[in-house]
Amino acid sequence: MGHTKVNVRYLLPLLVIGLAAPMIFERHGAAAPQATLPQLEAKLQKQYATIEDLFAHGPAKMVYPPNPRERLHRWQDDLAQSFADPGKTIDEILKLSPPDAEKWRERSDTMWLYSQPNSPPSSRTVYGAGEVTKKARLLDPPAAAYPDTARAARAKGEVRLRMVLASDGMVKYIFPMKPLKYGLTEAAMEAAQKIKFEPAIRDGKPAAQFATLSYEFKNGRGRPPYFPAHEFYF
Repeated sequence: MGHTKVNVRYLLPLLVIGLAAPMIFERHGAAAPQATLPQLEAKLQKQYATIEDLFAHGPAKMVYPPNPRERLHRWQDDLAQSFADPGKTIDEILKLSPPDAEKWRERSDTMWLYSQPNSPPSSRTVYGAGEVTKKARLLDPPAAAYPDTARAARAKGEVRLRMVLASDGMVKYIFPMKPLKYGLTEAAMEAAQKIKFEPAIRDGKPAAQFATLSYEFKNGRGRPPYFPAHEFYF
């Protein structure tokens, strides 16, 4: 039987294409499918839980490092890092163009602010209560509403919020340090957004100040907010 003569010039490109095709298919086939909005929201809730756990186990409850100042700095570093991960998840959510994109952008800004490492006041635009000449002063802040779902469950307790009392008189970057169920966290956040206050003063000018506020719910109603004696101990 005779053998058909094959032109090598045409054979080599075919071999290269034949070998490359499985590799291309494998590379594309291995790509993970894009996460859906419900999947990303579930992931975000787990990341929020990590942050809440860090708040619940603040520097006052730590035993290492022995030096209190070092404990505080270690905790602040861990806390900042814990905000970085949900920030990335929210960025993924924004890529999906959710209908409430503005809400997600606000959350992204909040995560970014709290993920910044501890730094000297001279390099920041938001200051702690001890870093301003005059602290921000609340002007008759409203109590939070008591939701019907909470009333039905006879829910009570404290919602603690971290926020920024901005130099323009607006409450911004609200994050629940200590949340509660039955709509109580949302009620506290809505009330916080309505707070009127005199901004803090630093270097003779209005300045943005970090603040922690507690909202208590008991006996079927919400109480006006107050500054807790210890911001990170509850």
